[in-house]
Amino acid sequence: MDYWLLMVATLFFTDIQRVWSLFVTDLNVPEIVDFRDNVTLSCSYDMSGHTLNSVKWYKDKMEFFRYSPMMHPVYIKFPVVGVQMPDGKYFCNESTCRVDLSMLSAKSSGVYKCEVSGDAPHFQLAAKEDNMTVAALPQSDPLIESFNPMYRMEDFLSAICTSDYSSLPTKLTWYINGEPASLSELQPNVDTSISAHGYILRRQKLQVHFYLSGPRFFHAGKILQLKCVAEIESYPELIRETSLNAALIPYDNLNNQMLIHAGNSGGAKTDFKALNHRHTIVMHFTIAVICATVLYTWNL
Repeated sequence: MDYWLLMVATLFFTDIQRVWSLFVTDLNVPEIVDFRDNVTLSCSYDMSGHTLNSVKWYKDKMEFFRYSPMMHPVYIKFPVVGVQMPDGKYFCNESTCRVDLSMLSAKSSGVYKCEVSGDAPHFQLAAKEDNMTVAALPQSDPLIESFNPMYRMEDFLSAICTSDYSSLPTKLTWYINGEPASLSELQPNVDTSISAHGYILRRQKLQVHFYLSGPRFFHAGKILQLKCVAEIESYPELIRETSLNAALIPYDNLNNQMLIHAGNSGGAKTDFKALNHRHTIVMHFTIAVICATVLYTWNL
């Protein structure tokens, strides 16, 4: 009997404590942002019958903003390195507090915490924190160069993919008709770096080269697709990619296709390789006729 009374009493006081405790129900701190963007941090809380005394925002344990509805002034900003708050870009009430940050930099990265305190007589505290990384993120999709709109079977293809500059490591991957390129089809990666905006920005270049033969190009007339994917490890939402298609034709149809393509383009750039091939055939034929004529004359 005493056991059951103890259990009921424990549950009763646990429920009372839960009802009368403060809770930070939600904290919105972006995991990663670009330094060129503005950021909104928000904090929601359940007062559970308590009177709100204050809401404080911290970066790396240093307070940069305070909302005190029972004090004057209600809003107070404190100088903290890496934190810039535009005037009037904040809003707080009994259940939520939102602040905007601008002019971000590498020094804006850190741990951001929202702390809520109740008034007398309990002065309870509740807090949540999360980390935010401010980086120079790629602003454009990868660039594919040296890729033509038309190829023939058995051609040798070479193309280059270049990523946009980023302060975070970028990984490039080539896909050929939906299949990842093999290591033997790739040249060593080229890394270029510059210093800007307080970051070391890096750009990657990766070249792919291969012959247009094998199961990937078995069907005549098949579309050739090259895709380059730029990934930033640990942040899958930042993935960027570029795809280009080309007509893949048999060797016998190359000249006809080139003539049609040149006619439709209205003066597009001439394919000198195809023209030289035809000129060589004509020259060999002419030489053969001359030789035959000379032999015939000698026999007479």
